[in-house]
Amino acid sequence: MPIEGDMNQDVMEIMRQERSPDFLSQAQKEYPYLKDKEIDILYNPKPQEQRYLEFYPPDEPGAPDMPRPKGLPMGRVGMEVFRPDVRPIDILGDYVSHYGVQSDPELQKYYGQFDKSIDPEMMQRRYQFHKEQFGETRPYDVWYKQTGLPELFRGYTFNQFGDNAAELYNPQQLMILDRVKQYLGIK
Repeated sequence: MPIEGDMNQDVMEIMRQERSPDFLSQAQKEYPYLKDKEIDILYNPKPQEQRYLEFYPPDEPGAPDMPRPKGLPMGRVGMEVFRPDVRPIDILGDYVSHYGVQSDPELQKYYGQFDKSIDPEMMQRRYQFHKEQFGETRPYDVWYKQTGLPELFRGYTFNQFGDNAAELYNPQQLMILDRVKQYLGIK
């Protein structure tokens, strides 16, 4: 027999799900690349959260202080969305930069080319910025693989660095990222 507190939590969960925007359908409609991708999305509004979403590869249980949400089953790609203003291109960007670059041979090729074009000193400066501004504590190599490179790959490609993003990249990098945009159908 459920206790009253459990029932209230269940009712609140059902109400939250009923009000959840359909982020995946919107993204699949705008970006056909995602049509055949199986992605679980959990809307978990957190007004104070600076991040828009968190990506979970199929084998990622999460960190001890931020475990994978129960609504995102292991063995499947998952995203936890924190803010209602997440755009379809944000869903595409996180999927591509955290998973597609490993599972799609074409994206894997472009990601490898982009990685080789990165100036190590510039990435060290970005790492310092993340440590100072966001409290980054992971070793550089872990940060680079999980955050630094994916973030830089997304910045221009998925319009996450604003209208002047192209200024942050060299011509070779822009050529690679423009090919990615064309491949994904980003206008």
